[in-house]
Amino acid sequence: MSAKFMHSMKRYLCALIPLLFILPACQPHKQPMVHRDSTVTDTMVTADTAETYPTVARAAFDMNKVPTTNIDLGNFPFFPAPKGYQYRNVKLKDRGEEYFLADGKLMPMEGRSFKAELVREESRPAMFSMSKVKKSFDRMIASVGGVKVSTDIPTKAEMERVGDEEIYDKERGFTVGFGGIELNTYVLRNRGAEVWVQLSMNNVYGAICIIQKGDFIKSMKEMEVRKDLSETNRIEINEVVGDTEGVAPAADTLLQH
Repeated sequence: MSAKFMHSMKRYLCALIPLLFILPACQPHKQPMVHRDSTVTDTMVTADTAETYPTVARAAFDMNKVPTTNIDLGNFPFFPAPKGYQYRNVKLKDRGEEYFLADGKLMPMEGRSFKAELVREESRPAMFSMSKVKKSFDRMIASVGGVKVSTDIPTKAEMERVGDEEIYDKERGFTVGFGGIELNTYVLRNRGAEVWVQLSMNNVYGAICIIQKGDFIKSMKEMEVRKDLSETNRIEINEVVGDTEGVAPAADTLLQH
């Protein structure tokens, strides 16, 4: 069997099996709890809905048009699951790859990677809400200076251009899936690094990939603090400050029900 066929069957089974329990009965299907990675926090952030990157007749994506920010993103992978949801089957790699959709083109990105399924928490058995999850990520990412660059479905021609070997055999299409699903793609330019986020969903669960391309450039204050620490082997706690342009905002309450 081809890798594409096995990938498709896995996604279909993941989508259909929970429905066999949810629809006939009033009790949710009990999926085994998979704890989130320790780097995924429970903090939510607020902001206006993420702005959409302007596209002009499918012109090639231009990273230079994406604004830069110095906001402290916190620990990788930066963006927690929304309230009432959890990450499952988390895969963290120091060096991973994924295809991200921007201006109709699937572009390979490589860097520190986080890939996971997004599901409802067992204690919150309501149906998966694609609109609420999308709105939550829109707000989170916009709040730290990110922009949305795609809400498209990859075309058959684009999927064929990249090829099954890249998407399935080499596992570089975790969020791309078997096609026909809308991809929500976001990007941030932050202190010399790029952060790419891609989310795909159906009515049962979602898949997310976050890649940090490049390293963050330390601010002058951070460099001075580190130098002082290395020279004196001590540091005053009051001297440790973040970037001057602020830190991620406070918790969001968008999905508390």
